[in-house]
Amino acid sequence: MDHPPPRKLRRRGRSGTGATQQTCTGTTTASGTATCTIDSVDQPQGTSNAVPVAVTFGGDDDYNPSSTSAELGLTSPTKLDYTGVTHLANGTPAQLAAKLTDFRGDAVPGSSVRFALGTGDQEQTCTGTTSDTGTATCTVASVDQPLTDSATVPLRASFAGDAGYLASDTSAQLKLQYATGRAYGVSAHVDLIGVPLLEVDPQPDTGTVRTADATATDTPCSAEYTSLLLSVQKLCPKVATTLAPGKVTATSTVAQARIGLPGVPLIEVSGLTATSSSECGKAMGSTTLTLKIAGVPVTVSGDPNTEIPLVGGGRLIVNEQLPSTGADAGLKVNGIHLVLPADGGEVVLASTDSAMHNCGD
Repeated sequence: MDHPPPRKLRRRGRSGTGATQQTCTGTTTASGTATCTIDSVDQPQGTSNAVPVAVTFGGDDDYNPSSTSAELGLTSPTKLDYTGVTHLANGTPAQLAAKLTDFRGDAVPGSSVRFALGTGDQEQTCTGTTSDTGTATCTVASVDQPLTDSATVPLRASFAGDAGYLASDTSAQLKLQYATGRAYGVSAHVDLIGVPLLEVDPQPDTGTVRTADATATDTPCSAEYTSLLLSVQKLCPKVATTLAPGKVTATSTVAQARIGLPGVPLIEVSGLTATSSSECGKAMGSTTLTLKIAGVPVTVSGDPNTEIPLVGGGRLIVNEQLPSTGADAGLKVNGIHLVLPADGGEVVLASTDSAMHNCGD
């Protein structure tokens, strides 16, 4: 009995059902295998993480119709976007958040997302589970991160993937709140017709403090500085910072000072204290002192930038307050600032500076 030669038969494949159904058609080879390709799978991610597949042959003059079905495992690419805080402050909580979506941009609920703040020994971690909107949140109870040159902290959020979704991650650089400050007792630069008379570098001087932690300087006080034109006694500068909330306070005290420069009346100061204090949202300054000019007591109101004209054209500024540049909040306070006429120079007593940075919105 003769058998009919092999024929090429068309098979139709179908994945999914209803409105999401995708189809393609293939022709059997000599071995009876038909293949076809769906260029881009687009199926809903059901609870079973599987998609039904049906294959049918419609039959012809020689062969009866037939069909088969199966389920294929379904995985979706995911995307993770960081949506949490952008600014941090040591010693305070930080709420981290990220949104997980599938390849369509739809939320992926019930999935675990790990957050890592910082790196190495300084890494702090927490884990959150995505909500119905795809957002996972968790809180680092007390941020403890080092201050870098860029004042930023790396953040990485990651989803490990599961049977239905592929892994994804994201990263961000979060800004770390920090303080700067400086305090010194005295500085002077005085010329007389181009001839240097007095040159005093800032002393004692804490130098510039830059920190994201609670700190206090330990700069030694100076007993005195004495010259024919300027003498000062018991000078003490200090800068201290605190956390939660972040605050920096710079203080400088001068027990006694006597300024006797050519062409300027004698200036005597006692009990001088200048303070500059800053925290996110505000900066404050003050100066207290007892003042005599040419032997006569002068009552000073305590108002910022009180200016007293001097015989000979000089100016004495008491409680000089200048805003800090490049900071969210900051103030420079000079207890006494003597400005000499004709660009003859200046003398500063009890100088303080404080500022806060990366305060956030």
